[in-house]
Amino acid sequence: MKLTLIFERMFGIMNNTHNIDVSGYDCPIPVLKIKKVIKTLKKGEKLKIIATDPMIKIDLPTFCRESNCKLIYIKDTEESIFCEIQVL
Repeated sequence: MKLTLIFERMFGIMNNTHNIDVSGYDCPIPVLKIKKVIKTLKKGEKLKIIATDPMIKIDLPTFCRESNCKLIYIKDTEESIFCEIQVL
């Protein structure tokens, strides 16, 4: 397997998954940054999000309803909140 293909699979390029880390930002900055990235994605592409602001658990579901996105999951841990959304 070519080295570039391995890197693409490792970093989510081949499976249309993108990543954003909004750790350290408080509301409304995480959603604004997510919105900016979502505008560049195509239908079916996913965005994995790492955040630290607990408001993301309220803001992200609302954003998804208003932005034609599907909320796949929100997982809250002690250090971070992990989320994934998909463009519909």
